[in-house]
Amino acid sequence: MRPTRRPQPRRLDGAVEFRDLLREDLKKPGFRKDFEAYYLELRVAEKLHALREERRMTQKELAARLKMNQNAVSRLEACEHSMTLRTLQRVAAALGYEIDIRFKPASLRRL
Repeated sequence: MRPTRRPQPRRLDGAVEFRDLLREDLKKPGFRKDFEAYYLELRVAEKLHALREERRMTQKELAARLKMNQNAVSRLEACEHSMTLRTLQRVAAALGYEIDIRFKPASLRRL
């Protein structure tokens, strides 16, 4: 499920490190929930982009295999839209991959 908004960390002031601000913001339950949902989607989008490049395929070539336009592939890779599991399966197959889903205990999950 896509969060209603992208998490927005506070602005950097002076010598404060981004990771320090993020660590503080992640203590807020609402921010953490939105961040974790968006972060997972972002990681999937980045992985799809990397796999497409690994195959030396352009967005246009992938789009043709998926029977969609290049802009749609661009939006998927930019994480501008949530992807359904069905779409993720189609993209993986078009790239010559299959999806392997694993569940890990939350205590072992790291951002």
